[in-house]
Amino acid sequence: MIFKISKDFRQGYVIASIICIFGIHNLVAQPKTLNKGEKILSSLSINGSGQLWLRYSDLNPGTQINNNEVQDFWDISVRRYRLGFKGEVSDKIDFALLLGNNNINIKSPNTSPILLELYMSYKLSDHIIITAGKNPWTGLSRYAAPSSSNSLGLDVNFASGPFLNFQDDLYRKFSIAAHGIAGKFDYRAVLSKPMNRVSSSSLSEDAKLTYNPNAVYTSAYVKYQFRELEPSTPFSGGTYHGTKNILNIGAGFTSQTKSSQSLTSQNDTLTHGARSFAIDAYYEQALTNNHSWTLYAAYINHDIGPNYVRNLAANNIADAGTSISFNGVGNAIPVNGTGDILVFQAGYLQKFQKDMFIEGVQPYFLTQYSDLEKLEDPIMLYEGGVSFLMNGHNSKFVLGYQNWPVVMKDSSIKNSRNSLVVLMYQFKFK
Repeated sequence: MIFKISKDFRQGYVIASIICIFGIHNLVAQPKTLNKGEKILSSLSINGSGQLWLRYSDLNPGTQINNNEVQDFWDISVRRYRLGFKGEVSDKIDFALLLGNNNINIKSPNTSPILLELYMSYKLSDHIIITAGKNPWTGLSRYAAPSSSNSLGLDVNFASGPFLNFQDDLYRKFSIAAHGIAGKFDYRAVLSKPMNRVSSSSLSEDAKLTYNPNAVYTSAYVKYQFRELEPSTPFSGGTYHGTKNILNIGAGFTSQTKSSQSLTSQNDTLTHGARSFAIDAYYEQALTNNHSWTLYAAYINHDIGPNYVRNLAANNIADAGTSISFNGVGNAIPVNGTGDILVFQAGYLQKFQKDMFIEGVQPYFLTQYSDLEKLEDPIMLYEGGVSFLMNGHNSKFVLGYQNWPVVMKDSSIKNSRNSLVVLMYQFKFK
């Protein structure tokens, strides 16, 4: 009898074997007692996180789930999970490995862990670090690489990610990056190759992302920190829950050659480069009188090709349907594209006594204004809610509400809007 082993099983088995072999080697070479979850080995630390969603959502017109047309639905899902390993090879060299996946739901209940990150960093000096491998370092804006486990609201803001999951892998790329802190300046500069994740589709006068083997992606972001210095990490958090006193102003860009294609009225194919520019500001008041404020504002300009629009459906469970709306099926929303985007976020934290089960509550409000070349009218996205903190980001509930417009095929805005409500629980450890 011949047994066939699935691709997912083989991939999971190989990853698990590597981790086990690496872990056993280090346990033998450098045994150490578990110390408050911070480190198991003298040269290796482990971290992880998970997010569970209980959700009710409207769905865009024409959405189908298993051949049933559906206008709304509720579900329970795993929005994302992560398991990471970090270690030091020497005083100047360290490494990081991250496993995980997103959107484990009724549509994809058996999604296997994937290798999200594997990179090495070399410290040239106190101000310059070089990182190479599959990593999340990128430029443009603070939330071009947003921290999903340190968000202010339910999820990250996607305005700065026009290539997300098309030419990268959940914000990660095969890159080499120079980054560090020099005085009050925090900087990053990145060179990478786009990933070949773009499926072929028929071209039109509206630009669509395409893959070109010779394309090159460059980006940079610099921020000036007027008050406390933030940790220099690839991902940026949405709030520190009043533990820091921060005022930053930043600016950045991205540029990619041969990123999209479109057709002329004579059916000639045009190839377009992509350029984006952003300026932003982040403010957080350190905790005083048991309360603090968190504010963020950004202006982003994308030029990805004529009439390019990115529709994104986070944790989508729709598998088919007639695209009556321009949005697409499920809970898809036009999140970015060629044009101008304004983003604003605000949160207010009220801390309680330390002996209470809930240590604090943080109401928040997020909005995004997008004036995209393709659409007749600007669109507005809204989110509001409240976080209930048991242990900061390490253990919290978030009750959030999102609202977005339904854009029709003729690019006009339909009078009705769709909404979703999510109760999320998040845990973290390190």
